[in-house]
Amino acid sequence: MICYNNLTMTHPTPIDISNLPDLVRIAEEVEATKTPRELVRDNKPVALLTPIYGSKAKWEKIKATFGSWNDLDADELIATLSRWRKEGSRPATRPQ
Repeated sequence: MICYNNLTMTHPTPIDISNLPDLVRIAEEVEATKTPRELVRDNKPVALLTPIYGSKAKWEKIKATFGSWNDLDADELIATLSRWRKEGSRPATRPQ
């Protein structure tokens, strides 16, 4: 599981990779495929390289949501969602 919070994701530090050809190649692949890549060292994940979608303004809006649920109790949220799924929300007259 990967968790993001306000301290780690609100203002990531930019790193110029222009002189790191291997990293440029991986970043270009992530951008082209829109597929995140997990960076590992000694079989342990150390970073996640994710594509940035759309414009910078759109990315800023996405970043603003990072950590927005950090005040929720995860176990309580999971229990509530499970209960709602069991109870169902479709009206009896609505086809499945």
